[in-house]
Parts: sequence; structure tokens; C-alpha cells
Amino acid sequence: MALRKLLLLLSFLSFIIYATAATEIGAALPGIVSEFKLSESLIGVLASLQSLAGVLAIPGGVLSDLFGKMRLVSLSLLIMGVGALLISGSPAAPLLGASLFIFGSGMGFFEASVNACISEIFRERRGMAINLLHIGWNIGSLIGPPLAAYAILAYGSWRIGYLLVSPFLLALSLASWASARASALPSGGGNRSSKARIASGSVLTLLPLMIIPFFLVANQLGITAWLPSILVDQGAPLMEASLAVGLFWALSGVGRLSWALFTDRIGYWRILLLAGSSSAILMLLTLIPLPIHAKIALWSCSGFFLGPAIQPSSLG
Repeated sequence: MALRKLLLLLSFLSFIIYATAATEIGAALPGIVSEFKLSESLIGVLASLQSLAGVLAIPGGVLSDLFGKMRLVSLSLLIMGVGALLISGSPAAPLLGASLFIFGSGMGFFEASVNACISEIFRERRGMAINLLHIGWNIGSLIGPPLAAYAILAYGSWRIGYLLVSPFLLALSLASWASARASALPSGGGNRSSKARIASGSVLTLLPLMIIPFFLVANQLGITAWLPSILVDQGAPLMEASLAVGLFWALSGVGRLSWALFTDRIGYWRILLLAGSSSAILMLLTLIPLPIHAKIALWSCSGFFLGPAIQPSSLG
């Protein structure tokens, strides 16, 4: 029991640091554009490389079964730590793009392994454990953008934020590797034949639920990467623009917990329709000429309504 709690704590802390590093990109983009003199199209490509590498979550699931889930968690944290270190020292745009891709590769492997690991350890309370992990993401996402903005304002460099989180990622990698050796979790296998038999009708029924996360994640990644730049262009100070992203993710975590109280009574689809529509309305209202602080509030509050759409337990 003590070891299981230790693994959950390590995973929770890893989620916080991982989210802190992953959400620094938004505040860093204006500095990157200024330093490397990049066009809008090139900075768009550069910013997308971190997310593009997330497709490695697919082979990451296979690797976690082959080599052990906690071992892959450790490897993914190592990759992210090295990636963050390389980002902080990249002297040219191509090297920065490669570093962002390396960091994103670690993100993909981490997402594939840590969720599966905690689900396996806490089978009887899987929903609670996975929800707790994603609260760690919300905490880290609240820290990341303001941390990057503070580093820029205080030290004049977007690189400092990545440099600060790198040692924590590397330390958590070592701790995860040690816990993997102690826990001796099974590498995978098991009886999967019964789970693999899914009728084609069931797949068609679940298809909308498979598509929703695709658009949801695209929305969230877009907000994380581009909202600070959009708000800065509209006259917001960098710190306040970065805080808008942090508050978006923080309220998303609050929304996850708040809406969960009504999911069973109202139904997930009704909650999704109500919350998604409300979030879309708030985002559309930001197109109206409003004071910049009102726009920041609208963007931040939209996260509260996106919370229920990413409840891991809602589909379980």
C-alpha cells in the first residue's frame, strides 16, 4: 500500500512539473519570434512541433507493455528533462524546433505510460486516481505560464523558464526509475482476447466520443500556445496574458470536479452539450470589442466549462 501511494505521489508530482514545462510555450513565443526574427508561418510550424511529437503516445503504449510502464514513465521524464535543457540553450531556430520535438516526444511517452500505470495499480479506484493525476496537470498549467512570464520580465530571457524545470524533470526520472525497480510491475501481456472483441456497431457508437477528444485537445493546445500572444497584441501585459492561460487550466480543474457532481444525474452527453456550448459562447464573446481584462476573464472562465469534457472517469 505504501509503495502504491509513493508511485501515485511521484506520478502526481511528475504531472505538475510536466504541465509546468509544457505550458511555458505560450509566454515564450513572443520572445522566440523577437530573438530569431521568425515569420508567422515559421513560428506556427515551430510551435506545433511540440504537439506533433505527441503522436508517439501510440508506440509509447506498446513500449510500456514491453518494458514496463513505470520504466517508460522514467524514460519519458528523462527525455522531457533533456528536451527542456536543449530548448533553454538552442542557439538557432532549427535546433529549437528539434529540441521542442524531443520534449514533445517525452510528453507522448509520458501520457501513454503514466495513465496506464496508475490505472493498473489502482484498479479498484481507477477513476479517482486518474482524476487526481489530471488535477496535477491543472496545477502545473497554472504555474507554467506565469513562471515563464516572470522569468522573461525579471531576467529578460524566455529560456530561463525551461532551464528552471529541467532539473526537476531529471530528478523525478531518477526517482521513478528507482520506484520501478522496487515495484516490479508486470510488463504487460495478460488476457486481452476478451477485451479485443468489439463489435463494429459498438465502434460506430463510440466514434463521436473518439472524435471529441481530438477537437478538445486541439482547442486546449491552441489556447496554451497562442492565447498569450493574442492578448499581448490586444494590449495586455505579458504577465496578465500568461495568467489568463494559467487561470484557464486552473478553472478547468475546478470545473472537472464541480461538474462531476451532476454527471450521473444529468448524463454525460447533456453535461457535454451544456458545458461545451457555454464555453464556446464565452470564447465568441471575446471577439466583441471589450476591455482587455474582460476578455481575460472570459477566456479564463471558458476553462471551467471545458472541465467536464476531460473527465477520465466519465467514460469508464
